[in-house]
Amino acid sequence: MNILDRVHSVSNQTMMIARAAVVAMIVILVAIAATGARAQTSATRIVLRPAITVAGPIVHLGDLADGAGEHADVQLFRAPPPGTSGTVQAARIVDAIRRQGIELVETRGITQVVVTRSGREITREDVVAAIASELVHLGHARDAASLEIRLDPGFQGFTVENTARGPVRVIAIEADPRARRFSARVSVDGSTLAAAGVAVGGYAEEVAEVPTLSRPLQRGETVSPADIVIERIPVSLISADTVLSRDAVAGMAARRSIRSGKPLRNGDLMEPIIVHRDDVVAIVFERPGLVLSVRGRAVANGARGDVIAVTNLQSNRILQAEITGPGTVTVRATVARLAAATQ
Repeated sequence: MNILDRVHSVSNQTMMIARAAVVAMIVILVAIAATGARAQTSATRIVLRPAITVAGPIVHLGDLADGAGEHADVQLFRAPPPGTSGTVQAARIVDAIRRQGIELVETRGITQVVVTRSGREITREDVVAAIASELVHLGHARDAASLEIRLDPGFQGFTVENTARGPVRVIAIEADPRARRFSARVSVDGSTLAAAGVAVGGYAEEVAEVPTLSRPLQRGETVSPADIVIERIPVSLISADTVLSRDAVAGMAARRSIRSGKPLRNGDLMEPIIVHRDDVVAIVFERPGLVLSVRGRAVANGARGDVIAVTNLQSNRILQAEITGPGTVTVRATVARLAAATQ
């Protein structure tokens, strides 16, 4: 091969290397362009949400937008108090996101985002239970079930952080048993918001369950089970002779007119009248080893156990006999002695 041929061969190889280099450069540029396109496509996935709910005190980028990726934990704003909502202008959110180096944010026409913070609701019932427990601890009642607690109408409960899972506690209380008035401060273990205590006031008094009447009764009317209603009555209204048992009322009769809804006293009730004046009754004479029965007539009304006058229709004598059942009176030795002593 002469020199000229060698020159041409070197020239051809140089051109082929140059072409290969150009092709490689084009491939690299295309790859870079594709990567940039994919980055832009990924960036467009940052899309604002119109409404969100968070549990903690800080709103993160991942809460506000879809497609936050590795930026999801970036802190942007403070959340509203637990149990409340607030709005944030979309433009303000977009500016905050762009300060994180994310340029492409899609709002889809949203002008503001509603941010709600969840929380733990502390109800009136929760507070009543805590106050009842504290009053029992202080000796104001036998047990929580015997306390009637009425909170002031203005108190509707409160909300604490979701993370505050501890019990409701009374951290301070002043109670006047005579006025039945109390004022207290309650808190929740684990809560920063309620750490100093939430003020609450109301009335508390010890009560007991007693039988009352569902309807008024006239003298002599018998109390049926349907007439009895158990009500919680303040202990201050219960006296030593107040009837406390349903069984002590059922089947008894009104000794006098009785109003409904009032605690019953022993003097309000009596055994029902089972023998009426002029009723024909069986007079039973009981002696040791002897039982004799004759017809008689009642001279007065009476209930079981009452001693009334009866007329022996055979001898026309008036005897004192104990009513032992409907239409039956009994003359016993003790009754006979009592009758003799009173004549």
